[in-house]
Amino acid sequence: MPKIPRYLITISDERTWKFNRPVLFLGEWCRLYDRKHIWNKMDAIVAAPYGLGKSQKDVDYNLARELEEKLFSILCNIMNEFHNTKLSDRFWRILLGHWLSRFVDVILNRVNTLERCLETYKINGTTAFSVDDYALAPLDSNAAIWAFNDDRWNNALYIRILNHLGVTNFPVEVIPETKSDRITSSIAATEIPIKKRIRELGYRTSSKISRILARENDAFIINSYLPRNEVIKFQLALRQVPQLWISPEFSLTKKPDLVLRKNLSSQIPEAKSSTLFGIMCSLIFELLPICYLESFTELNEVTQQMPWPKKPRFIFTSNNFDTDEVFKLWAATKVESGSKYITGQHGNNYGTYRYMCPSNEEATADKFLTWGWTDGLPQHKPAFIFNIAGHTAEAYDPNGGLLLTEVHMPHRINTWDGTSEFDDYFSDQKKFVNELNSSPKSILTVRLHSAFTHLKWSEVARWQEFDSTLKLDTGSLPIEKVIAKSRLVIHSYDSTGILETLSQNIPTLAFWQNGFDHLRDSAIPYYQLLLDAGIVHLSPESVAAKVNEVWDDVEGWWSQIIIQDARKQFCDKYAKISKKPINELVILTTY
Repeated sequence: MPKIPRYLITISDERTWKFNRPVLFLGEWCRLYDRKHIWNKMDAIVAAPYGLGKSQKDVDYNLARELEEKLFSILCNIMNEFHNTKLSDRFWRILLGHWLSRFVDVILNRVNTLERCLETYKINGTTAFSVDDYALAPLDSNAAIWAFNDDRWNNALYIRILNHLGVTNFPVEVIPETKSDRITSSIAATEIPIKKRIRELGYRTSSKISRILARENDAFIINSYLPRNEVIKFQLALRQVPQLWISPEFSLTKKPDLVLRKNLSSQIPEAKSSTLFGIMCSLIFELLPICYLESFTELNEVTQQMPWPKKPRFIFTSNNFDTDEVFKLWAATKVESGSKYITGQHGNNYGTYRYMCPSNEEATADKFLTWGWTDGLPQHKPAFIFNIAGHTAEAYDPNGGLLLTEVHMPHRINTWDGTSEFDDYFSDQKKFVNELNSSPKSILTVRLHSAFTHLKWSEVARWQEFDSTLKLDTGSLPIEKVIAKSRLVIHSYDSTGILETLSQNIPTLAFWQNGFDHLRDSAIPYYQLLLDAGIVHLSPESVAAKVNEVWDDVEGWWSQIIIQDARKQFCDKYAKISKKPINELVILTTY
């Protein structure tokens, strides 16, 4: 343990900092880039990140899923008793399974991060906002994701955990909060473009008319990830009037009842324990979203008023199964009554990602439609890549520029320190650019992820400080138009974009950190094909060397037999193209 005692800083809010003594930042999330002129002058170190490396991630993932199962059983029983219901485990999985998984991962991360810190460093104090009436319960599961990133919320959670751990060997200074310190239910709303608003109004108007001809047992299809034209064709093939359903926005009026939540927690004997599972038991009702407890009746009333089919023969979505509370409660209710529930793949990671095996939407569905793969569940039904179904291949320019696509800093919802890992990721991006020859570098476009503005990483400022001559694309154009002006697309992470460009035979390269550590064993041979062909690279230096090598004849390189064979084999498994997508869907959804 370092000999110098340090003051623990858990968040980026500088009101909780001390500037006149040695301090310890709990993680990189505390040190905002636009405040480095402040923290650079401090006697400060950053605690070693928790949970990195494949072996530790494996251990934590397996433990998290084991604890999740135990918690789920407890939660179902208490929820049924409280709401005076006898709803099935599957009902509750559909409704709150995604939130529960994130809750377990987050608490495991926060507890182990604090315990590792206390074991490694000598702490002489920390600061907390007043927590007497502060509620950790968000409105819904979407708000929970943003709460997990919130300074004020995390500060309160860390203090709760320290209390549960019985840490008394250093003082906690309490400071008052202001009204603005309370977390919001979600991110700030963004202005919707006028063209999009007019288009959505048109869809809503036409839907009102077509609903007159809808039947109670029509298949219900919402956010299928299919292009709208294909959704219409699909419904016509099912011999029903096409509907473009939109889930409503809703507001809840109830606030968290802290006394009620404390009483519910007291029903769990393990909640008195200071073990990891005991802390989860003690916190689960403190963090449970309001929509599942105090506002459950309100939410149920909203679902009952929806003009959706009363007895749908099947329900199909590739998106709304996670944070759409109205849809989830409605779907869970219909499934209880006998409707079939079909979910579909939404982007990459499905079938390949080591730490999503299986996802909640796979486990709860009667059928899960994949983009070509199967991996152990009877629900898995191989289909095709949905979002480009019925499209002609996107264009690219053989004489165009170089495109580098970026990912945003992750939400703090994993068992490991994603902020520290992202710091390494960004260093790799700069290494890649540095290794480029002048010709490709001069026409390089760095495409930032659409979510970059919502998280505190300051990508634009970081890139501009690194090289002010670089062209940054902040999402002003659709990605298809940017690709159309490029001769070569570089994916800097294992992304949906890789599946899309490979399936459309667009010259593609990819690189990422940590090798194949994130992959399931069953997926590694297919990624090895891409690695052997020189499409995938495991270092920024390697992929930059490939760009420099092929730049003057990208098409010649891309058309090589070894490249095309690897691409086709990979896509046949993970990004299939269908010549008759509607015919396939009708067969896959027939009972």
